[in-house]
Amino acid sequence: MSTAPDVSKLSYSELQLLVAEAQERLAAKREEEIKVLADAYAKKVVAAGFSVQEAIDALKPYLPKRGAGGKKADVKYRDPANPDNTWSGKGKRPAWIHQYVAAGRALEEFLVS
Repeated sequence: MSTAPDVSKLSYSELQLLVAEAQERLAAKREEEIKVLADAYAKKVVAAGFSVQEAIDALKPYLPKRGAGGKKADVKYRDPANPDNTWSGKGKRPAWIHQYVAAGRALEEFLVS
């Protein structure tokens, strides 16, 4: 594995660009790796004599439980570095939003289209 670059001499704007690029690459790598895992899982399920749908149904108990109202709020904001981090725009802002805004990013950058 390569050594991390020395970022101590980068300017603030250079660091921001580096962070943005790293977040984009991280999101792409995450997507790539989940596809590889899903493919391997599907092949293993089929090789064991089950259908992919049976495997999906077997995973349902592992899914997060819904809140009191039974209806999950629509996602309005998503973290590009971790797509599991979402926010409906209602209630208290999550920590990941606070961190981005404190770093100078605009809330609108995270709107889901």
